[in-house]
Amino acid sequence: MEFHEIRSFLEVAAAGSFSRAAVRLGMTQPALSRQIARLEADLGRELLYRHGRGVMLTDAGRRFLEVSQNATQQLAAVRAELATGALDLVGGVTLGMPPSLSASMGADLALRFGSRHPEARLRIREAFSAILLEWTEAARLDLAVLYNARNSPHLIATPLLLEDFFLIEPITPGPPEPVPLSFLEGQELVLPGPENGLRRVLDAACAAEGVRLRVRMEVDCVPALKQLVERGVGSTVLPFGAVHREVREGRLRARPFRSAAMRALLVIATPANRPVTPLVRAAILAVQEEVERLVPLDVLRGATRAPDGSTLEP
Repeated sequence: MEFHEIRSFLEVAAAGSFSRAAVRLGMTQPALSRQIARLEADLGRELLYRHGRGVMLTDAGRRFLEVSQNATQQLAAVRAELATGALDLVGGVTLGMPPSLSASMGADLALRFGSRHPEARLRIREAFSAILLEWTEAARLDLAVLYNARNSPHLIATPLLLEDFFLIEPITPGPPEPVPLSFLEGQELVLPGPENGLRRVLDAACAAEGVRLRVRMEVDCVPALKQLVERGVGSTVLPFGAVHREVREGRLRARPFRSAAMRALLVIATPANRPVTPLVRAAILAVQEEVERLVPLDVLRGATRAPDGSTLEP
């Protein structure tokens, strides 16, 4: 059974005549008759009853017509979807994000993606950068936002935001004046563990300036770190996005560092051994647009471009 034979049968059934169908199909009537005869031989049943004024459908022909029409309509729909790329934006995509970022933009990002691609499903998984890096390299994530990750045989990294880190303290009177790194030597600190991307940036900057930290607790949970600071247990270091609500509500204070080393490059990373599908590209675009929207709103603090206007380098 060939598709062109089915198409010919549908045309004959619609026209009610071999001669009229042959004209519509741009072929001779004998050639058309041979196609229908081959189709009937394949099915082992007569589909058309021939008479002097044309043709009529047999019971088998009516059933075959119903099925054939449905099949051709579905094929036409698939062809249209393939031509427009609609099928590429159906399915699921998994995005990994660090807690400091998902807290500030995860909900809005999910809403943005859902409204733009209602047939697709975005899953956001939260973890610290070290874990997200492992998941991305193992292709357990379709994409992830990571701190200071670089291109490798397992990873493709695209710069997103050069994010500033802040000293987060209990609320006190006075403006949040910038502090040098040496200020941390006199502070009781509650920080993420050493394998955390933010902590690695902090440790490297302090080592370069000979600053010794007094770490009272190590807690790999951003909400817990903020609660400990609010309760006066100690200060911490976080990106502004992680505390922007508490700062605006007057519950915490965020003080910038004078050291240029107290920042990290956020990148969008994808597994090198997996193609970037249109759906993944749509998720990447949604992340980029959400970051671009939140920086001017002072929800995120950092730079999306280098000082000279060029693209950030990983």
